[in-house]
Amino acid sequence: MKKHIFAVISFVLCFCLLIPPVFAVAEESNDYESVTEFVTEVQEEDVIYEQTPSNAFFTKFLNKLSNFFINDFLGKFLSKIIPDSIAVKDFESFNLDEYGNFYEGNETFIDEPQGDKVWSLGFGKASVLPEDFNEKQYAKGAYLPYVFGNAMYKDDDGNDENLMARAIVMNDGSGRGNVVFISVDAMGLANADVRLIREGLKEIAEEYNIVSINVSCTHIHTGIDSQGVWTDPLGCIIKNSLSSFTGEIKYGVERSFIESLVSGSKEAVEEALADMETGDLYYSVADAEEYVHDRTAPISLDKNLYKLEFVPFSAEATPTIIATLGVHPESSSYDWSNGENGKLFDDKFTADFIWYTEKLLNSAGYNFIFIQGNVSTVTSSRHMTGDGIDQTAHYSAVRYGYEIGYILLGMSKTQEERIAINEATGDKMGIAQYNGGEEYTVWYEDLPVVEAVKVEPVLNIRLSQFTVKIENNIIALLGKTSVADNLVLKDDAGNYYTVSEVGYLEIGDEMKVYMSPGETFGELLFGGDGAKGFELSPIREYTGEDIIIMDLMNDAAGYVANPENYVLAGLQYNENSGANDSDTWCLISYGENAATTFIGNFYKIFDSVK
Repeated sequence: MKKHIFAVISFVLCFCLLIPPVFAVAEESNDYESVTEFVTEVQEEDVIYEQTPSNAFFTKFLNKLSNFFINDFLGKFLSKIIPDSIAVKDFESFNLDEYGNFYEGNETFIDEPQGDKVWSLGFGKASVLPEDFNEKQYAKGAYLPYVFGNAMYKDDDGNDENLMARAIVMNDGSGRGNVVFISVDAMGLANADVRLIREGLKEIAEEYNIVSINVSCTHIHTGIDSQGVWTDPLGCIIKNSLSSFTGEIKYGVERSFIESLVSGSKEAVEEALADMETGDLYYSVADAEEYVHDRTAPISLDKNLYKLEFVPFSAEATPTIIATLGVHPESSSYDWSNGENGKLFDDKFTADFIWYTEKLLNSAGYNFIFIQGNVSTVTSSRHMTGDGIDQTAHYSAVRYGYEIGYILLGMSKTQEERIAINEATGDKMGIAQYNGGEEYTVWYEDLPVVEAVKVEPVLNIRLSQFTVKIENNIIALLGKTSVADNLVLKDDAGNYYTVSEVGYLEIGDEMKVYMSPGETFGELLFGGDGAKGFELSPIREYTGEDIIIMDLMNDAAGYVANPENYVLAGLQYNENSGANDSDTWCLISYGENAATTFIGNFYKIFDSVK
């Protein structure tokens, strides 16, 4: 009976954690039409601090006090008194080598083309909307729990948007096997769910000699909840606290959505395998500084848009563009309401800008897959490609998607060719209509012409799996009560762990990638003041390579920060503005030492193949 009482008390305490942001939103909604308007006004407030030693000391003290209260006091208290779900496994008896559906990648790395010396690539895609989507209410994986809906936004042609799994299969002709990349329209997927997708592909992997299967998320904030915390977190905590008595588990993520992710990913890979063509691969990079913005100090971000273009030898086959950009697809999240039915929150689902970038590239005759880059705390900029046009938040995502598509198409083109592309695709940015407006900018003006470099057929990939300690007790609580889908392990001392992966990828000599399971802060890649105190060297310094990051690959580990800057709810000094920025990102993280664990394991891979 005491356990039941404690479960109820814990439920109330957890609910208290959710109340402040909900009330903040509700209060401000009377004064602001959208989150965008609220954020803009807050950012424009004249609150300037000189970063004196005493102010720096106070900020650090405040952050440590906040970390102690949230994690070591409240988080630990909740984690201790709320019973584990029966899904939690024993850490000491867990055998990582026997944990299934891990693909290590290539046994050997090559430095030059081998065998057939030619690229092969196939593309496929499939919907991941559950079959009962139009009848059943699903939770949005957005900012607040318990926002349900079952309708997609319609695009500008009147068709419903969709949530997709897109897949490419790559082979360098060396005889070392096929490599698969899947990108799904979701906020993020726990490594345990990635392994479910791999399980669904096991027979195909054996038949087609697939040596690596990697699942990334586009990280949309307006899709179906894929991490459990937005559907019914409190109900899960209560029910799963009693699972040792009932023998039943209530998962946070709807099983019907997981099933559609598994089946949709399988269908996309099967289509990609059937679509395999030989051809050439080209690499180009565009400066996208005007389209991205790091919203939290220390400011450090990858401002580039990376593009791989596969051109089949067959004129009948469709070319494929693979794009990587570190940016949160959340433009369409910034409306309180879509203005329908008097609802406070927008309950329509959307794939954000990804849908519209693909739509444009399809109209130009290309397949398209977006793989999330070094996302960190980076979001869309250039006023969400507003151009001074009165628009809803969703329409800002439409415009952002189209403009990113135009940049991808026009990277290596002349001005005349870009104008022809714009006309052939229907002038989606409205140059003919809006050009000349005070804030309007034409997408192809001042856009540098960059070289498309032919990539030699060399594909190397290696991954490592390991356990990581969950030091963030709030995340431990979500995992141990099966709100989130993470595999959770518990040792005899009461500490919690999960399994994650990192990887190293080389595509020719042009693209070298750290495949990260979380949302990595840019200073860990580039260095600078934000990396001070970190026990490992920044990635580019350690490797001596212009490595880029693909985040949210094979896990959803949350934010990955320098322990020196790790704060659950506090302040970070922004030297660009002279202000102390509020920072709560690491509330969504495995813990302050996750960066050391992830990057340390990545360095082991890098050293082993060099």
